[in-house]
Amino acid sequence: MDKKYTLYADGVKLAEGLTLNGTNYVSKTEVDVSGLPKVFKLTAKDSDGNTTEEFEHAKLLQQVQYAWDDNKFYLAFAPVSEQEIMNAEFKANIDYLAMVADVDIDE
Repeated sequence: MDKKYTLYADGVKLAEGLTLNGTNYVSKTEVDVSGLPKVFKLTAKDSDGNTTEEFEHAKLLQQVQYAWDDNKFYLAFAPVSEQEIMNAEFKANIDYLAMVADVDIDE
């Protein structure tokens, strides 16, 4: 029997009853990822309650449905590097300063 996994995003259950195929979590139905922030804490627990994967800062790479696998949905996640976080914070600061100065920095 395949192990089943439950995914949590920022401590809130995202999906349960998933299987694992390589590094993808597989669901028989589409997982509602519409409320996921760009960066979140991802925790995966197996059916025994063991934490099998945990990223303090993660992002959803994709959710794809494959006809060749009975139309199951494959979810792929990746860690977000500290450099990506610093770049996003830097851009947010620049955007804020441009807004305060009422300057369009893209011109």
